[in-house]
Amino acid sequence: MTTQTTAHSTETTARAAAAGRPPATVLIASALLGLIAAVGGYGAIYFTGLEGWSGIGASFVVAYEFLSLGGLIAVVAYLRGHRLGRPGVTVYAIWMIYFTLFKLIAFQELQAIPFGVIAVVALVLVRRR
Repeated sequence: MTTQTTAHSTETTARAAAAGRPPATVLIASALLGLIAAVGGYGAIYFTGLEGWSGIGASFVVAYEFLSLGGLIAVVAYLRGHRLGRPGVTVYAIWMIYFTLFKLIAFQELQAIPFGVIAVVALVLVRRR
């Protein structure tokens, strides 16, 4: 049974490659990580601005936006099949998981849970071959 599943998976991947498009796991993981980067980047600016723009707040936003941009670049590289795309999205997903855990532990910010869950799902998809 495992051989049939693997053969079917390989056949589906081969068809997708022949059609010139990435496999479904690449598309889904890229969409999820792109969504995290875009929504998280916007949220960092919006919610930091609500609390006032202190020096530490501005530093946080700059660092978060830099990491979000890195995540978006990794997503594009992953979609294009670049050799650094897969490690890039892996690192970005792991960073989002740890950042979510930090927010949960340090600030009891339950709103961060969906970001962590999406990052875990994306990481599982990225690591599948």
